[in-house]
Amino acid sequence: MTTTMANQYSYDANNNMDEEGEEIDEEQVEDYCAMLDRLGNFPEKVAINSLSMAAEDFASSPTSASTIYECIRSRLVDRTSPGISSLDRKLPLVYVLDSLLKNVKGVYIKIIQDDAADWMSNVYEMFDKANKEAEKARLKKVWNTWREFGVIKDEDKWRQIGQCFMKADEKEKALADAKTAASGIGRNPDGTLQLSPSLRKQMQLLLDEIQSSGVDELDKVSLERLADINPDLLQQIKEGAEAAIEEQNQQRNSMQQKQPTSLSSSNKAPPTPTTPLSDWSKLKLNHLEKSHDLIASLQRHVRSANKTVVVTAQLDDTTHLYAAVSSSAQLLTDMLQQWKDREKALELGGENGGGGRRKRRYSLVRPEKFTNEGLKERNDAVVAQLYEVGLPFVCSADGRRFGTQLELSKHLDALFRRSQLEKTMEKTEERGWYPEEGLWALGSGAP
Repeated sequence: MTTTMANQYSYDANNNMDEEGEEIDEEQVEDYCAMLDRLGNFPEKVAINSLSMAAEDFASSPTSASTIYECIRSRLVDRTSPGISSLDRKLPLVYVLDSLLKNVKGVYIKIIQDDAADWMSNVYEMFDKANKEAEKARLKKVWNTWREFGVIKDEDKWRQIGQCFMKADEKEKALADAKTAASGIGRNPDGTLQLSPSLRKQMQLLLDEIQSSGVDELDKVSLERLADINPDLLQQIKEGAEAAIEEQNQQRNSMQQKQPTSLSSSNKAPPTPTTPLSDWSKLKLNHLEKSHDLIASLQRHVRSANKTVVVTAQLDDTTHLYAAVSSSAQLLTDMLQQWKDREKALELGGENGGGGRRKRRYSLVRPEKFTNEGLKERNDAVVAQLYEVGLPFVCSADGRRFGTQLELSKHLDALFRRSQLEKTMEKTEERGWYPEEGLWALGSGAP
């Protein structure tokens, strides 16, 4: 534009004073331009608010508003003046115009929207030539907010202003589609990628793995969106997915080839002879007593290991080993107890001939012991369940026992919280003992 915006929006001289009100003078124009120059490269909010408040005084005067707009616009499209033409100064000036549209309004809306398509494309071209992608994205965001906040209600006018962005998006999409098509991935009429279900599933798994760390949930993209913004990465994901699928197919084929061989060999092999169960009856060993001794010994080692100062890694490994062996020993004890009870029942003849009701496995207490005489007998397995075997973790604060380390930790945490709460509670000092009789008579003479 070679002429000022004041010529475009000038009114008839007879109506100027009635409709426009106060007019801006040359000194005010110089002051406003100086404020714009001091704005510099950083869009300081206080400075932008000051410029908006100064322009608000002339929001009802098309001539004055056009003069102020021309001060901003001339600096926005300038490409030659030293300092003023710097690309770093462009975005702060755009934010000033954005503030006039959203906050001041008035005649600025019509003035800016009628000319924004010209300076918007010029500023975008400057940023594009300088490869300033961040500035281009911020400029596009300002343009999008004009429709979101209803500043520019005319859809056609809004699209006309953003033609530079729409053309760039179309060009970028066409380039992405070409790269996608070159990689062997086409698009359906609805815009989705032409992928087989298995390939799409594997590609989605790889994409989710890439986006699982360091990517905000709102910033995650789909395969279709990735094809638009980064087709090269999509191609890499596709190659990785195809390699994974091929590897899975090879593993499946190898398993299928091994399976008939194993089946045929198992059919031809003679059955392995089993040792008769009666041979075990010849052994005269007190397995129950030995297992109790083993468990008691293991528990002593566990307790001593917890109290001994050793390397942390070795202590953890030893404790886990003892715990595993202790559990296995307890399981063997229960099984041997059941086997011993069954052998005893067989010796007594068994009224049901072995076909009676099946007893509960690994039972520590036999129902036939619930008699006056049976309750007097010592049951080491039950005692062990109440102490080292069943509740091996002991609280050092109150002596309570727990079955797992997690339960003990929760108990200790509860004790700690209770002690902290008691420290914070207010305490009432109790009255002391009554003074002794001698204190009452102290200093008093004889009657």
